Amino acid sequence: TQARPATATAKKEAGPVLTFERTPCFGICPGYLMQVYTDGRVAYEGRRAVPIMGKKNLKLPAAAVADMLRQANEAHFDQFQDRYSRNTSDLPSTIIAVRQPNGQLKTVVVEEGEPDNVRMFVTHLAKQFDALAQLGGVDK
Repeated sequence: TQARPATATAKKEAGPVLTFERTPCFGICPGYLMQVYTDGRVAYEGRRAVPIMGKKNLKLPAAAVADMLRQANEAHFDQFQDRYSRNTSDLPSTIIAVRQPNGQLKTVVVEEGEPDNVRMFVTHLAKQFDALAQLGGVDK
């Protein structure tokens, strides 16, 4: 009977620990979704105005994932509001979800009007994920 809790724990940990999504706008805003796992696997889906369209498996160093989670903790992501918006139409959203210690994903939608600490966290993640999505071209 002890194998059952271990299996339940393994299933909980098998899900993404962080998701990062950019929604499109009426213009040419990039639209993509990335689901990040602790081992660095990234399930990517390019939706609009991105160089990589469709579903792809990408990879980040596991240390980079751990660093993102550490930064979420330091930014007090668990205390962020669920939504930052002023109801302006046609703004792209950035949607971030981070797995909390209780196993639940906390989701935050950022459109506009977010405080500086939220903006800095979103911008930091956006730079990393935009680079992974090859936005701005490949400079290698």
